[in-house]
Amino acid sequence: MAAEHKTVVLTRTPEQSESMARALSDLGVRVISFPTIELIPPPDEDIIRQAVTELGTYDWIIFTSINAVNHFFAYLDNGDACMQLPKIAAVGPATASALAARGYKVNLMPVTRFQAEGLVEAFVALSPSEKATSGEKPDAKKGRILIPRALAARDVLVEELPKLGYRVTVAPVYETVRARPGSADIDAIEEAEGIVFTSPSTVRNFIDILDDTKIGKGLAYLGSRKIFSIGPITTAELYDNSASENQIFEAKESTGKGLVELIATRL
Repeated sequence: MAAEHKTVVLTRTPEQSESMARALSDLGVRVISFPTIELIPPPDEDIIRQAVTELGTYDWIIFTSINAVNHFFAYLDNGDACMQLPKIAAVGPATASALAARGYKVNLMPVTRFQAEGLVEAFVALSPSEKATSGEKPDAKKGRILIPRALAARDVLVEELPKLGYRVTVAPVYETVRARPGSADIDAIEEAEGIVFTSPSTVRNFIDILDDTKIGKGLAYLGSRKIFSIGPITTAELYDNSASENQIFEAKESTGKGLVELIATRL
């Protein structure tokens, strides 16, 4: 295996990186956790608290990440205890697994495109009549959708689902802020052969963190290592930050498993 005895940096929070780190370690890869993001409560919790009291009025609830699952359930009185929810849509298998662990079955999930665009396609495919047409107004018959998510996130679902006739409510359940690793953490990643990014925010924050300590270090670091991206949205952010095409490796499947398989053969 090409990656054995080599070192890779994971930029998610330790909780998010746990399963990937374990899988890579089992393959003989040395893993360094270098969190670039921290998750904190949203500045305004009234929206999600109100939505929780009105769950019975929603037809769908969409989860776009494991973080959204964990933080949403923190607002329920019973926490992990099963309660009646609207029909559930999940962005991908990892998110679906997080819901299954709490006793909930996912009703809708993309087949292969595990991102917001894939969720839109899944809703379009629900019925031949549910075709996206620009300018279509929300239809009471299509129902209401609740999206508990990060405060700052891509608005693909918010923009596209109303075109299918749905009424969408976004309820922030957490906010993503930049982590503040110490100088020892920064020194620890110097010898790594590869670095993993799972979202545009991990890319931006990583560069900012290193630039704050060593001028120009962020882009210089990326320029000398193999970069592993979870999918096209993250890859686009890397290109926007001057990463070279020949050093970026993108997972075929936008999941932790897909990244592990990629790193095992490309690191």
